[in-house]
Amino acid sequence: MRLKLSTIDAYLLRLMATPMVAALTVTLGALLLERVLRLFELLTGKGAPLGLVLSMTLNLVPHYLGLALPAAFAVGIIAVMTSLGSENELDAMEGAGWSIRRIGAGFVLCGAALGILSLLLFGYLQPYSRYAFQAVKHELVNAAWDARVEAGAFIDAGRGMTISAEEVDPTGRHLTRVFLLQVEEDGAERILTAERGVLIPNPETRTLRLRLENGVAVSIGRAEGELSVRFDSLLLEREFDLDSGFFRPRGGSERELTQDELLVRIRGEDGLPTEPRYAAEYHGRLVRALALLGVPLIAVPLAVAGKRSPVWRRVVVALAILIVFQNVTKTVEGLAANGAVPPAPALWGLCALYFAFGFWLFLTTSSQGSDGAVRKFYVLVDNALRRARAALPLRPGEEAERS
Repeated sequence: MRLKLSTIDAYLLRLMATPMVAALTVTLGALLLERVLRLFELLTGKGAPLGLVLSMTLNLVPHYLGLALPAAFAVGIIAVMTSLGSENELDAMEGAGWSIRRIGAGFVLCGAALGILSLLLFGYLQPYSRYAFQAVKHELVNAAWDARVEAGAFIDAGRGMTISAEEVDPTGRHLTRVFLLQVEEDGAERILTAERGVLIPNPETRTLRLRLENGVAVSIGRAEGELSVRFDSLLLEREFDLDSGFFRPRGGSERELTQDELLVRIRGEDGLPTEPRYAAEYHGRLVRALALLGVPLIAVPLAVAGKRSPVWRRVVVALAILIVFQNVTKTVEGLAANGAVPPAPALWGLCALYFAFGFWLFLTTSSQGSDGAVRKFYVLVDNALRRARAALPLRPGEEAERS
């Protein structure tokens, strides 16, 4: 089988691009959404600028993009092959001497290109973006408070002080219905509520002033007992930090090392201990990248074997296979990192099983009408669904339809 791109190969890849990009966008958005929501919770609690959270989100893109590529690639292949089958274009190609295996050869070459892209993402870009994410998170968690409050949020001002207000003006410093909790080093607590308050920071003297009006101060946990005082005006002043501190150098985790750096660490050329987690990370990245080459071997047979099968069923089966492979790979990688199994034989053995399964499907599906394993599987699923529907109790009106 010649693996030279022809006009038809280019046509197929061009058709695949649109559904693949759409699937990649949806999958990437879904993977990022949950993390973004958690980051916004962190933003609200710390009163940090929105730009830090956006920066953290962008640093997550290389990691999740690498995870979303196989699924989007499979969806793109199934979408284009299903469309060609419904329009009888596959019949015309087969009539012109193009077997299903030859039609899928262009997708295999595309998988090789995406595998290289995945290796660049996981092996070289992600280590830097992951470190940048942790660095920005450190800055967000430890950043100096800028003396601004959001309405309804509890802001940790540092050194045991928590501030909240029901209403805040656009500057974030003129507060209405203020609540303040101050926890002292000895465990005593001071709770203050006030009708109004104003935050006045002074970066030059590293001090923060909070002027409260018409409020109540209650002290709890002191040796002299509980103390409650009403006040017309109260001025609080405390020091605050302006610097978040230096974040550790890159390389604290094996995931922050590039492929070249992992190889140096595996060989012990940098004088550091050669732990199995470095070999597990190194081979795991290679296996995940190479797995993209096997996506067409699985997706093409699934797409053409059941012409009458719903598209969603083909997509679900393909995604289920890829998800199982990804999760098993992650599990084996975790066992290898802990020294429970040898990294290289375990991960590459799993990869060999994955490709053996893919080649078996690909080579046994010579045409749309071939009676291969995938078609038999679809028949079994159809029969099972038919029996399940028959076993369900009839609804009003259905008995007459069935008879």
